Amino acid sequence: MFRRLLFIILLVLLVGVIGLAFLTLDQAPIVTRESSKQVDNADTVKELLRQLKNSVEDRHAQQQVHISQSQFESLMGFAQRALPGFQGAVDIEPHKTLIQASMALPAPANSLYINVTAQVFPADGVDIDYVRVGSLIIPGETALNMAVWLVDKFTKSDVASTAANQITRVTMTDSQLTLDMRPLDELLAQIDVARGNISSGEDPLGDLTTEYLAYLDASPLGNSPTPQTLAKYLNLVLSRAASLSDEDDAVLHNQAALLSLAIYLGDHRISQLVGASHPTSGEIAQPRAPAVLAQRNDLAKHFTISAAIQILSQQNMTLAIGEFKELMDRAMGGSGYSFVDLAADMSGMAFGRVASEATTATQVQALAEAHFRERDILPYIGGLPEGLSKAEFRRRYNEVDSPAYREQVADIQQRIDKLPLYRLGAQ
Repeated sequence: MFRRLLFIILLVLLVGVIGLAFLTLDQAPIVTRESSKQVDNADTVKELLRQLKNSVEDRHAQQQVHISQSQFESLMGFAQRALPGFQGAVDIEPHKTLIQASMALPAPANSLYINVTAQVFPADGVDIDYVRVGSLIIPGETALNMAVWLVDKFTKSDVASTAANQITRVTMTDSQLTLDMRPLDELLAQIDVARGNISSGEDPLGDLTTEYLAYLDASPLGNSPTPQTLAKYLNLVLSRAASLSDEDDAVLHNQAALLSLAIYLGDHRISQLVGASHPTSGEIAQPRAPAVLAQRNDLAKHFTISAAIQILSQQNMTLAIGEFKELMDRAMGGSGYSFVDLAADMSGMAFGRVASEATTATQVQALAEAHFRERDILPYIGGLPEGLSKAEFRRRYNEVDSPAYREQVADIQQRIDKLPLYRLGAQ
């Protein structure tokens, strides 16, 4: 009797799973937009980032954020380039906004897609008409309540509840969505609570990164009054990694060493992503003089930050971030699109990869002990275009993914591939 009951329960569950899959999976994506065209207006995102930065800095005041159709499209294009299989679109009208996304399942089920559509109305607060997943339609309020409950439960906080109540009004025009919001201080506090709850427990990478950051901050190199090369910093931290690690934990030490460099030389905010602490509470650890690569501080930043993102994410994400940043720089007042910067990004990605692979981690340490030179980590950058305005970029390349653009990126990759360091593991 018990076995029969168990069989019936399992059969019902199986039928339920099959039925749910039938309802939520489709054989074609509902979004088929080209990311190269979506990111063409990436320069407009700078204004959105400025608004968000001001909102965080003025966290105790009421906020209003304007998001344009082109900004939404650019962000969707970035997501599409960063996440293989993803496509997204946002269409704003005066009386509704339609948000759509398609995600291909991983192989061998990559002929199936999860398609999601949400329709939002202008209103006081957030008025979601419905959320549709495949053929399954969920009332908007139900979908929102489910999402809030799940996130709050997972994070053991009120972060989702606070976020859901953050927006007091949504208004729309033909090409812009405006959000009126309560002060951000409570939401930011709940984000800290959620982050602490999720990351509670041992964090070997964060703890080790903290140790390497303290080592950098106390080093003669970091306290030099004159700019020092990035190669010297790599030699310093990776030689220490070699002395503190063995074959079993070489990857962990290399990653911590590179993340500490990204925090110290690139952007101190990376410490929040890693869970690392600065040596002195309330103070930002940074070198007395900026590090340089090819006699440029910006290239040292590009290299170290890209190596860190490579460690913390997928390769597509790293390249998409570097590419999107250059597209934003085409705006008036920006530095322009730079394939030199992109070469530093791609080199940092390659360095992060060989330093993080079990088969090559100790080899990278040995090369650091023998002293890297700049020409070992960054290829020849002569002749690479930079400082391109949006108009000049379009004249030369039309758009990202055009044959001319792909040829330029392929040229950079070929230069990188010629360096012996980045051929480790492929020999």
